[in-house]
Amino acid sequence: MARFIFRQILHDFFLGLPLLVLAWAIWRWAHSFPKIGEPPWRYYVAYAAVGLAGVSSLLWLILAIWAIVIGGFPFYDPTVLSFYRWGLLTGAAGLLTSFAGKGKLRWPTCGLSFLMIFLWFAAATSE
Repeated sequence: MARFIFRQILHDFFLGLPLLVLAWAIWRWAHSFPKIGEPPWRYYVAYAAVGLAGVSSLLWLILAIWAIVIGGFPFYDPTVLSFYRWGLLTGAAGLLTSFAGKGKLRWPTCGLSFLMIFLWFAAATSE
């Protein structure tokens, strides 16, 4: 019983952590002034990085909910493998673009992208 509770807590933690970090980064950005500085293209790159990390987090959430609804996936399911590929690619693209970004979104996005890369890689290696 304790093992089931521990597994459920870890499952909920890893399901909600990326979305919590994304919400915190957007909240931090929304309460900062000025929102766009010099040079403006680096701030727009940071917004693109948040978008890529958000897509990776959204794919993670969709895959987790889908797995819960259908009761799990078989090993090497092509749909799951494509989710792994796109999630890992969007996380890596978010990490690379966050290095070029500037502003308050840069480091939270870098952390979220790194977390998503780790989660996608860990999920893919468990196949």
